[in-house]
Amino acid sequence: MSDITNAYNNSSRPLKHHEELYLPPHLRELKTARNRSKKVWQIFRDPTSKNLFNRAQARFRNAMSEFNQSMYISQNEQLNIYDGTLWRRNKRLQSKRSKIPQLKNPSTNLPPSHTDLEKVEIIADHLESQFTPNDFGDRNTERTVEKSIREFKNEIRTSKFKKVRPSDIICFMKHIKINKVPGIDSITIIASENYPKTD
Repeated sequence: MSDITNAYNNSSRPLKHHEELYLPPHLRELKTARNRSKKVWQIFRDPTSKNLFNRAQARFRNAMSEFNQSMYISQNEQLNIYDGTLWRRNKRLQSKRSKIPQLKNPSTNLPPSHTDLEKVEIIADHLESQFTPNDFGDRNTERTVEKSIREFKNEIRTSKFKKVRPSDIICFMKHIKINKVPGIDSITIIASENYPKTD
């Protein structure tokens, strides 16, 4: 079967830049396994299925990075000076990818800036004006805020709640619905029913 697949892959036309990237069969299998484990985790929300999904995701990510690295190395090995591929790659690496468009400073009426230094100055002025500390203007406001923070830190809030007895917890556990979704601690109702119950 692999000979047929290899012959088909070798005889097919190469993909163009705008088309989807070709994934070899072993990467497609890893991607399918990753998607299946993700679907299982989204249905059940079980820690075990989440663990399996994380492992499948890590396997797929590592395999993809190895594949991309090997493709990059093979493309670099095929460069030569006779068909111009080496010079095209060199030109692409040396050219600027994205240029910042001209910027206009809203605080001044100067013409728009074109050089990198002027653009940096405008961006720095903008960030400096955004991240200045708030000016309260009134010293009493600052004192009020400091006092409320100090009182909040010193206040003991545990006295407002009544103490809970073990019998209250057992009574509460008896009335929980059997199909309730586990909370943030991932403890299911079936697991909580197996706790030792002593009055």
